[in-house]
Amino acid sequence: MVNDLPKGDGIFGGGPLDESLLVGTSEWFATPSEEIGADVVQLARFLFVRRLIQVSRRWRNRLSYRLRSLTPDRAGWQSLFWLSLVGEVTTQRNLSKRVGIKESTLARALDALERQGLVSRASAPNNRRANLVTLTPAAMPVLDEINAAAKAIRDELLSDVDPQELAICVKVLAQINEAFDRTTD
Repeated sequence: MVNDLPKGDGIFGGGPLDESLLVGTSEWFATPSEEIGADVVQLARFLFVRRLIQVSRRWRNRLSYRLRSLTPDRAGWQSLFWLSLVGEVTTQRNLSKRVGIKESTLARALDALERQGLVSRASAPNNRRANLVTLTPAAMPVLDEINAAAKAIRDELLSDVDPQELAICVKVLAQINEAFDRTTD
């Protein structure tokens, strides 16, 4: 079963832009125990999670590669993206949580974006230790390019996926997200 799974394409799966050379290889899909391999439900869950991780990583890597001329790293374009979703001002701490990176990593990305004139930062009036981050008007064309690149990737990768099957995937992912909301670590 593992041998039938597709390998990485050498550029975006198991290649230099991937965070792990193991992703996309047969070892990545090998089960950690015979117990999982013998239980069809556990095997399906295991392979689903592995595939989800692989697709997520490859999607971000592909988008980062396409956006490399706009922002030098993933933290840059993700910061712009999340700031656009917030719609107004947010704290640097809140943004680091949304992007999923350490505050120190975000600070470096925001430094670069600020030098490009794409964001501005100011101390919060009620808490001088907190920085408020906002998009500048100069960020709007860059956001348009980010959204265009994301749409192009969606169109390329999802064009052959049946819309009904895609709707099922969206529903399943929503159920998983709701399960996260119901549980605690």
